[in-house]
Amino acid sequence: MKQKKQIKTINILHIDSYDKYGGAQKSTVNSLKAIKLMLKSLQPNSNLDLSAVKKNAFLTEETDLYNNCGGSKHQRSAHTQNSKYNFNFYVIHNNNKIYEEELNNLNIPNFSIKMKNFGDIIAIAKISKFLIKYKINIVIFHSSRDHMLGGIACFLSGRKIIKILTRHVAYNVSFLKGFLIYHLLTDHYIAISKYIKNILIDDLKINPDKITVIYDIRFSDETMGTDAAGITEVYVKNELNIPEEMKIISIIGRLSNEKGHKTFLNAARLIIKKRKDIKFMIVGDGDLFENIKEFINDNNLSDYIIMTGFKKNIERYIEASDLIIVPSGLEGLGGIIVESCMQKKPVIASNVGGIPEIIDNKLTGILFEKDNFHELAEKILNIIDNKQMLNKLGNNCYKKISEEFNPYKLAEENLNLYLRLLKLESFNR
Repeated sequence: MKQKKQIKTINILHIDSYDKYGGAQKSTVNSLKAIKLMLKSLQPNSNLDLSAVKKNAFLTEETDLYNNCGGSKHQRSAHTQNSKYNFNFYVIHNNNKIYEEELNNLNIPNFSIKMKNFGDIIAIAKISKFLIKYKINIVIFHSSRDHMLGGIACFLSGRKIIKILTRHVAYNVSFLKGFLIYHLLTDHYIAISKYIKNILIDDLKINPDKITVIYDIRFSDETMGTDAAGITEVYVKNELNIPEEMKIISIIGRLSNEKGHKTFLNAARLIIKKRKDIKFMIVGDGDLFENIKEFINDNNLSDYIIMTGFKKNIERYIEASDLIIVPSGLEGLGGIIVESCMQKKPVIASNVGGIPEIIDNKLTGILFEKDNFHELAEKILNIIDNKQMLNKLGNNCYKKISEEFNPYKLAEENLNLYLRLLKLESFNR
């Protein structure tokens, strides 16, 4: 009698203590989405075309994840009959309602645990209890607070758990925090860019063998043809009362100091003195919202600069824009650049962090010196009317990230890393 194939169950937990929905949370959602789709594509009776998934630069939100990747809410695991492994994914968050909604849409079981500070004993106890109850094999952290709390909880659980830190940002880390978290409570690191990897090596003296670079996964909301793009532009212009003939230049993302909104505003002020046919769009919310609003009012710029607040479906605002500006002073990679390139939209970005890994100056985008709003204004004015150059930059960037940011490829890299750390056989291409 033929022996039944043995399937090993692997339980993976993401912990995230940030209480607002941002780039790190979006990255986790997209990673889980891509992994589920990839695993489903390997099933023998799957109606998903695996070759198409591999070739397609960006899987779309239109993919029926309920039917193809998750099953019902009671169907918690992600596995394939062709695989030796059965993956269960869980997320613990800090009462992050938007994050919770996104995870529920994907049928990922998630739990809210209040994580108040680095020494939150109650949170540590709850996390430790969760690790034991769900027999967690791997924990993935996304910030220092959840790393500290979760790392201690792993120790207290008595289980042999692999602890992974996904490093999303390029902030400096104090010596004490670096020693406690990065050296005592971490087994492996995922860096979202080569730049972040170099920081871990140079500043924190992490062994390069313990670092794996895996780019953030991003999805395109829809595959837009010319007609769809035109409809989207009209929709956004109608929503925001922007005249049809006006050009739109946008900055999209969290309103915080490191994102460079001050540079964007000062460049816009210079341009408005010369051009009255451009609207500057600020999409996002954050701590600087009122400060930016005050700057616009004090400088009589409200006729030319629009603040939309938080928008869930940012792809439509990218699509409606003629040019995307990323003036960050600090950036681990630049997820908004990837999302803009998915829509073949040209980008002007500051030459910092991991951004040059996406933007080759004058080939896949344009770079400028951070904080130099005079240079930014000049480069915007030089390109905004040159449709041929705008199209060239957008198409070139799309081609580049089609090869390097394929969700199937990145999902496979994540899973193979988990299996390697567990000393299990990896997936074959």
